[in-house]
Parts: sequence; C-alpha cells; structure tokens
Amino acid sequence: MAKQALTVLSVSPSPRDHEHMESILSRSKWRLECASSCQEAWTILHQAPIDVIVTERYFPGGLNWRDLLDEVFTMRDFPPVIVATRGVDDALWEEVLNAGAFDLLPKPLDPDEVRQVISLSWRAAHARGARFSVLERASAAAT
Repeated sequence: MAKQALTVLSVSPSPRDHEHMESILSRSKWRLECASSCQEAWTILHQAPIDVIVTERYFPGGLNWRDLLDEVFTMRDFPPVIVATRGVDDALWEEVLNAGAFDLLPKPLDPDEVRQVISLSWRAAHARGARFSVLERASAAAT
C-alpha cells in the first residue's frame, strides 16, 4: 500500500506566511493544511493526520508557539513541531529545542532550508518507529 503524501500544517496568523509556505511546498508532493490560530490548529490536529507542524512564534491574543507545543504534547502520538520566526538568536534556539520542538527556522524563510528541515523532522520521527511519543519527549527533556 502506497503512503499518502506527507501533510504539513502551517500555523500563522498571516495569510502571507501560508502563501509563502504553499509556494515553498509546491515543488514537493507534500500536502499543506493552514491554520490562522492555535485554536484552529488544535481542531485540525484532532481531525486529520498531520506529519509535521511549522508554526509562527507569536499569535494575537497572547498565545505563542509554546501553547501550541503544549497542546500537541497532550496527543498520544504527535508530529514534530518547527518554529519559524524573525529575530532568531542562540537563547531562542536553545529555548525552542529544550521545550521539545524539532527546530527553529529564521525568517525570511529559505525554501531549500524549509524543505530540508521538514524532511529531516519527518524522517527523525519515523526513524523511531512512528511519530514522537510522549515518553521519548520526556526522556529527551530530561537530558
């Protein structure tokens, strides 16, 4: 049985971010789902299989990537999360990785880097036999 295309969830309040991600992924066989808020992302995550999440750092209303990550971690199996933002520095990179996200992408997004990081995150998740598990995340956070 052939595997369906990888599904990427883009989470950003900016329609331009979704358009840019659509353009980046147009050269791949990957499917793109878009959410403009954390709440919309949570709904999609609980309704459809998502392989990788690329999320903006901040959202209107005070929510941010950590809120989305916390919700994702409540799922039995969950996809890797990649944070995309401007103003990347070493402290943010460390915070994102220590919180359990897969990686941090600096904006403006480089199309080749985005495709590479998405591919690597999906491969890393599936190299462990499935998506990241809650136990694997807890173990990684403890080290």
